[in-house]
Amino acid sequence: VNILINVVSNLNQDLKPCDFPQIKNGRLHNEERYRPYFPVSIGKLFYYRCNDGFLAPSRNYLGYIRCTVQGWEPAVPCLRQCVFHEVENGESPYRQIPYSQGESAEVKCYPGYSLPNGQDTVTCTENGWSPQPKCIRVKTCSKNDIEIENGFLSESDHTYALNRKTHYRCKQGYVTANGETSGTITCLQNGCLSYLSES
Repeated sequence: VNILINVVSNLNQDLKPCDFPQIKNGRLHNEERYRPYFPVSIGKLFYYRCNDGFLAPSRNYLGYIRCTVQGWEPAVPCLRQCVFHEVENGESPYRQIPYSQGESAEVKCYPGYSLPNGQDTVTCTENGWSPQPKCIRVKTCSKNDIEIENGFLSESDHTYALNRKTHYRCKQGYVTANGETSGTITCLQNGCLSYLSES
Protein backbone atom coordinates (compact mmCIF):
# COMPACT_ATOMS: atom_id res chain seq x y z
CA VAL A 1 0.00 0.00 0.00
CA ASN A 2 2.86 2.40 0.84
CA ILE A 3 4.47 1.65 -2.54
CA LEU A 4 1.19 2.51 -4.35
CA ILE A 5 0.88 5.80 -2.42
CA ASN A 6 4.47 6.74 -3.33
CA VAL A 7 3.85 5.97 -7.03
CA VAL A 8 0.68 8.09 -7.08
CA SER A 9 2.49 10.87 -5.20
CA ASN A 10 5.37 10.85 -7.73
CA LEU A 11 2.91 10.91 -10.65
CA ASN A 12 1.15 13.94 -9.22
CA GLN A 13 4.49 15.74 -8.83
CA ASP A 14 5.36 15.01 -12.50
CA LEU A 15 1.99 16.30 -13.75
CA LYS A 16 2.54 20.02 -13.28
CA PRO A 17 -0.62 22.12 -13.40
CA CYS A 18 -0.91 25.13 -15.72
CA ASP A 19 -0.88 28.72 -14.48
CA PHE A 20 -3.20 31.37 -15.93
CA PRO A 21 -2.43 31.52 -19.70
CA GLN A 22 -0.84 34.65 -21.14
CA ILE A 23 -2.54 34.83 -24.55
CA LYS A 24 -0.64 37.30 -26.72
CA ASN A 25 -3.02 39.21 -29.03
CA GLY A 26 -6.06 37.68 -27.34
CA ARG A 27 -7.65 36.82 -23.99
CA LEU A 28 -9.38 34.01 -22.18
CA HIS A 29 -13.16 33.99 -22.62
CA ASN A 30 -14.77 35.10 -19.30
CA GLU A 31 -11.29 35.35 -17.79
CA GLU A 32 -12.53 37.33 -14.73
CA ARG A 33 -14.82 34.43 -13.85
CA TYR A 34 -12.15 31.71 -14.28
CA ARG A 35 -9.02 33.48 -12.96
CA PRO A 36 -9.56 32.40 -9.29
CA TYR A 37 -9.47 28.70 -10.32
CA PHE A 38 -5.84 28.77 -11.55
CA PRO A 39 -3.55 26.87 -11.59
CA VAL A 40 -5.55 24.10 -13.28
CA SER A 41 -4.85 20.43 -13.87
CA ILE A 42 -3.71 18.78 -17.10
CA GLY A 43 -6.52 18.16 -19.55
CA LYS A 44 -8.53 21.27 -18.68
CA LEU A 45 -9.51 23.46 -21.61
CA PHE A 46 -10.79 27.02 -21.90
CA TYR A 47 -12.17 29.09 -24.74
CA TYR A 48 -10.36 32.25 -25.77
CA ARG A 49 -10.90 35.11 -28.20
CA CYS A 50 -8.30 36.73 -30.48
CA ASN A 51 -7.95 40.47 -31.06
CA ASP A 52 -8.89 42.03 -34.42
CA GLY A 53 -6.44 41.01 -37.15
CA PHE A 54 -5.66 37.69 -35.40
CA LEU A 55 -7.30 34.25 -35.56
CA ALA A 56 -6.95 30.93 -33.76
CA PRO A 57 -5.16 28.14 -35.71
CA SER A 58 -8.67 26.95 -36.71
CA ARG A 59 -9.02 30.36 -38.51
CA ASN A 60 -11.84 31.43 -36.15
CA TYR A 61 -11.86 34.34 -33.69
CA LEU A 62 -12.69 31.84 -30.92
CA GLY A 63 -10.50 28.87 -30.09
CA TYR A 64 -9.75 26.68 -27.13
CA ILE A 65 -6.54 26.30 -25.21
CA ARG A 66 -5.70 23.05 -23.36
CA CYS A 67 -3.42 22.41 -20.41
CA THR A 68 -0.93 19.64 -21.33
CA VAL A 69 2.21 18.15 -19.79
CA GLN A 70 4.25 20.50 -22.03
CA GLY A 71 2.15 23.54 -21.04
CA TRP A 72 -0.64 25.36 -22.85
CA GLU A 73 -1.48 24.24 -26.40
CA PRO A 74 -1.56 25.74 -28.89
CA ALA A 75 1.67 27.50 -27.89
CA VAL A 76 0.76 30.47 -30.15
CA PRO A 77 -3.03 30.70 -29.80
CA CYS A 78 -3.60 33.86 -31.89
CA LEU A 79 -2.02 34.17 -35.33
CA ARG A 80 -1.77 37.39 -37.35
CA GLN A 81 -3.83 37.43 -40.56
CA CYS A 82 -2.28 39.30 -43.50
CA VAL A 83 -3.80 40.40 -46.80
CA PHE A 84 -2.10 42.54 -49.42
CA HIS A 85 -4.53 44.64 -51.39
CA GLU A 86 -2.14 46.06 -53.93
CA VAL A 87 1.53 45.80 -54.80
CA GLU A 88 3.34 49.01 -55.65
CA ASN A 89 5.22 48.50 -58.95
CA GLY A 90 3.93 44.93 -59.20
CA GLU A 91 0.91 42.76 -59.96
CA SER A 92 -1.86 42.96 -57.38
CA PRO A 93 -3.72 39.72 -56.57
CA TYR A 94 -7.12 39.19 -58.17
CA ARG A 95 -8.50 37.78 -54.91
CA GLN A 96 -7.50 39.05 -51.51
CA ILE A 97 -6.67 35.78 -49.78
CA PRO A 98 -5.82 36.01 -46.07
CA TYR A 99 -2.52 34.42 -45.01
CA SER A 100 -1.80 33.27 -41.45
CA GLN A 101 1.31 34.11 -39.47
CA GLY A 102 4.23 32.05 -40.84
CA GLU A 103 2.75 31.64 -44.35
CA SER A 104 4.36 33.20 -47.43
CA ALA A 105 2.93 34.72 -50.60
CA GLU A 106 4.56 35.15 -53.99
CA VAL A 107 4.89 38.71 -55.29
CA LYS A 108 5.29 39.41 -59.01
CA CYS A 109 7.14 42.67 -59.61
CA TYR A 110 7.13 44.53 -62.90
CA PRO A 111 10.30 44.21 -65.04
CA GLY A 112 13.12 46.27 -63.53
CA TYR A 113 11.64 46.02 -60.00
CA SER A 114 12.15 43.63 -57.10
CA LEU A 115 11.26 43.23 -53.42
CA PRO A 116 13.78 44.96 -51.10
CA ASN A 117 15.37 41.62 -50.13
CA GLY A 118 15.77 40.51 -53.77
CA GLN A 119 13.40 37.57 -53.15
CA ASP A 120 10.01 37.00 -54.73
CA THR A 121 8.03 36.19 -51.56
CA VAL A 122 6.74 38.03 -48.49
CA THR A 123 5.99 36.33 -45.16
CA CYS A 124 3.14 37.09 -42.77
CA THR A 125 4.62 37.83 -39.32
CA GLU A 126 3.09 38.91 -36.00
CA ASN A 127 3.71 42.52 -37.09
CA GLY A 128 2.41 42.14 -40.67
CA TRP A 129 4.17 41.47 -43.99
CA SER A 130 7.94 41.10 -44.05
CA PRO A 131 9.16 42.67 -46.21
CA GLN A 132 6.27 44.91 -47.26
CA PRO A 133 4.74 43.83 -50.62
CA LYS A 134 6.30 46.81 -52.39
CA CYS A 135 8.55 46.47 -55.41
CA ILE A 136 11.48 48.87 -55.71
CA ARG A 137 13.53 49.70 -58.78
CA VAL A 138 16.40 47.29 -59.26
CA LYS A 139 19.83 48.89 -59.52
CA THR A 140 21.22 48.52 -63.03
CA CYS A 141 24.32 49.44 -64.95
CA SER A 142 23.92 51.06 -68.36
CA LYS A 143 25.92 49.95 -71.41
CA ASN A 144 26.44 53.66 -72.20
CA ASP A 145 28.29 54.07 -68.89
CA ILE A 146 30.60 51.12 -69.53
CA GLU A 147 33.91 52.10 -71.06
CA ILE A 148 36.35 49.31 -71.71
CA GLU A 149 39.69 50.76 -72.71
CA ASN A 150 40.92 48.92 -75.82
CA GLY A 151 38.04 46.45 -75.59
CA PHE A 152 34.30 45.95 -76.10
CA LEU A 153 31.33 44.10 -74.59
CA SER A 154 30.61 40.69 -76.07
CA GLU A 155 26.85 40.98 -75.45
CA SER A 156 24.33 43.38 -76.96
CA ASP A 157 22.16 44.19 -73.89
CA HIS A 158 21.76 47.90 -73.03
CA THR A 159 21.25 47.47 -69.25
CA TYR A 160 22.59 44.97 -66.74
CA ALA A 161 20.88 44.05 -63.46
CA LEU A 162 22.66 44.22 -60.12
CA ASN A 163 25.25 41.42 -59.72
CA ARG A 164 24.87 40.37 -63.35
CA LYS A 165 28.08 39.30 -65.04
CA THR A 166 28.76 40.05 -68.69
CA HIS A 167 31.71 39.27 -70.93
CA TYR A 168 34.09 41.65 -72.68
CA ARG A 169 36.83 41.10 -75.24
CA CYS A 170 40.05 42.97 -75.80
CA LYS A 171 40.89 44.51 -79.16
CA GLN A 172 43.52 42.74 -81.26
CA GLY A 173 46.94 43.22 -79.71
CA TYR A 174 45.60 43.94 -76.18
CA VAL A 175 45.17 41.71 -73.13
CA THR A 176 43.72 42.02 -69.62
CA ALA A 177 45.91 42.68 -66.57
CA ASN A 178 46.20 38.88 -66.24
CA GLY A 179 47.29 38.43 -69.84
CA GLU A 180 43.94 37.09 -71.11
CA THR A 181 42.13 38.23 -74.27
CA SER A 182 38.74 38.35 -72.52
CA GLY A 183 37.25 38.86 -69.09
CA THR A 184 34.05 39.32 -67.09
CA ILE A 185 32.59 42.47 -65.56
CA THR A 186 29.94 42.58 -62.82
CA CYS A 187 27.34 45.29 -62.14
CA LEU A 188 27.77 46.36 -58.50
CA GLN A 189 25.41 48.19 -56.09
CA ASN A 190 27.15 51.55 -56.57
CA GLY A 191 26.79 51.29 -60.36
CA CYS A 192 30.48 50.55 -60.82
CA LEU A 193 31.79 47.51 -62.58
CA SER A 194 34.17 44.91 -61.23
CA TYR A 195 36.56 43.41 -63.77
CA LEU A 196 37.58 39.75 -63.67
CA SER A 197 39.69 37.83 -66.14
CA GLU A 198 38.23 34.66 -67.56
CA SER A 199 39.92 31.45 -66.57
